[in-house]
Amino acid sequence: MVYEIYFDESNKLDQPDGKLSYYGALGADGQSIDELIIYINDLYTKLNTKNEMHFVNYTSDTQFEKYFRTMNYVVEQDINFNIMIVNKQDATKIARQMGITLLELRELFYVKIPERLFYGMTRDLSAGNNVKIVIDENSEYEKLNLERKIMEQMNAHSAYRNKGYNISEVAQADSEKSIPIQIIDIFMGIIIFLLENEKFKKRFTRKCGIYGKK
Repeated sequence: MVYEIYFDESNKLDQPDGKLSYYGALGADGQSIDELIIYINDLYTKLNTKNEMHFVNYTSDTQFEKYFRTMNYVVEQDINFNIMIVNKQDATKIARQMGITLLELRELFYVKIPERLFYGMTRDLSAGNNVKIVIDENSEYEKLNLERKIMEQMNAHSAYRNKGYNISEVAQADSEKSIPIQIIDIFMGIIIFLLENEKFKKRFTRKCGIYGKK
């Protein structure tokens, strides 16, 4: 069996926008991912739409059916989601204490991503299973050797936990062509809206684990 994981992030630690940094992952077996993509493509055909889905692009009720039916389908499937949230103010403080830049701190956080986001999705996999990890295309990731780091960390987890699954591929993909990455973007966008909209913030943070101060 091939298990697929898709990764995206928003409001990066070294970017000035937002108070929180978000890391999201979607995971499912290859067949479920294929069925998801087929469903979304068929939906696009029925609705006569070709635009990729991003939360920031949801600006009109004319797009409601596309987004609603997509999210409704996803939540009814055996698809896993994990989201890690980091307080930027606390991250800045830690970086100063360590004498490093926010970009360097962000690079250190990537080492923890496999453990915090991916491992929970693969804990039930066993020997002989292959895992494919896809990350949103970004030239910065090449400079940080993110693909190599993720592969090394995940295979180390597999060996240490005596699981025996293998990370067969870590690759970048253009979100315009990757429906699973678009879906991560939408879910993270909803959470960002809830957390950063003061009307909903107090109610929502009680139910979410947030790393750093609330």
